[in-house]
Amino acid sequence: MLGQQQILIIDDSEAILMVVKTMLSRMGFEKITTMTSATKALAVVGLEPARFQIILTDLRMPETDGLDVLRKLGEMGFKGAVAIISEMDRRIINLAADIARRHRLHMIGCICKPVQLDDLSALVEKATELRVTLEPPAQLLTHEQVQAAFNQIQVIPYYQPKVDLNRCQVVGVEALARIRLPGEVNALRPCRFMPVIQEYGMLPQLSQRMLQQACKDLPTIKSILGNDIKVSLNISPEELENTYLADSLEHIWRKSGASNDSLVLEITEEHYIHNSAQLESLNRLRLRGFGLSLDDFGTGFTNINQLRDLPYTEVKIDRSLIINIHRDSFCQAILNGLVEIARQLGITLVAEGIEHMDELKYLMQTYPALVLQGYLISLPRSLDTLNTWHKGWQHQFGNRAHIHRHQPPANED
Repeated sequence: MLGQQQILIIDDSEAILMVVKTMLSRMGFEKITTMTSATKALAVVGLEPARFQIILTDLRMPETDGLDVLRKLGEMGFKGAVAIISEMDRRIINLAADIARRHRLHMIGCICKPVQLDDLSALVEKATELRVTLEPPAQLLTHEQVQAAFNQIQVIPYYQPKVDLNRCQVVGVEALARIRLPGEVNALRPCRFMPVIQEYGMLPQLSQRMLQQACKDLPTIKSILGNDIKVSLNISPEELENTYLADSLEHIWRKSGASNDSLVLEITEEHYIHNSAQLESLNRLRLRGFGLSLDDFGTGFTNINQLRDLPYTEVKIDRSLIINIHRDSFCQAILNGLVEIARQLGITLVAEGIEHMDELKYLMQTYPALVLQGYLISLPRSLDTLNTWHKGWQHQFGNRAHIHRHQPPANED
């Protein structure tokens, strides 16, 4: 509940603090702390870093400025959401946001002064989604239950389409892990089992299972979506430590009869890729012709300029940069930079997590070359429902004039 979340606002202007606190109070927040001294604010946070779920900070302040705040929050290992309130030049703000990412903070955006209610609401929405993502699920499977699901072939891929609405085509599907237990209508989402898989080092086992099933499913997927369809599979940075990864993936994928370039390996940005084994694996995967996608861009620690150095063929823009992008100048600035780099390097950009029509319309009008993915397009779905979805999608999106009538699909998952 909003009333239970604690928010800290740091700004040397009493007027700004009063305005922001009033707006947050009207949204339903009750536990709001305001401080004009960044030094004192950091001392309060340092006593109990988990106390605050959201911290909003100005940049230009006397004694301790906003850059000090970001650095020291990073040193504390602050896990909540962080946002900047500032009237400074956009380039200064963008650099500060990049610095925050380097400190491994969850930067959710920036709002300009004078603060507008819509901008503050968008930040709150992002912070709420972040909190849901970070909170452990109430009904986590045990290690024994997860292992049994592997043994009984209950770990299966659900496929989420990626579409190019500019060409009115489905260009790919992402294979997402699900567990389907006997007697249950809905498959279990990753939050119920992925923490266990990560804790017990089962990611290679999961990747192998997903790839094997995708090979079996590929003929059916092609019959529905066309022969040029690409399949995406998630690979963790830990798996890149294995310099023979390309060999094992190629050995399995060869059984599908498809070329290597029809398989795209998505690597999350959550963890920093830096050691020689990981870099060697990345390069070898590209040497073999596999596509490489940087997943969840905007949640981790990759600097935009690093995209010039690593051989990615695709970048997926995280939902945190898509929420309310039609009115979020901070996210628009990041996306503009990505679009230019993608144009120069021939990288495909995918906007993921699209859930609202305003977001979709803005992206289509402003960035027509983007590939789109999200619940507004389609939920992840089992293979046996993919054909039904595609027929409906063709009817609704085959003519872009019909887009304004499209509504989010019912929750089938």
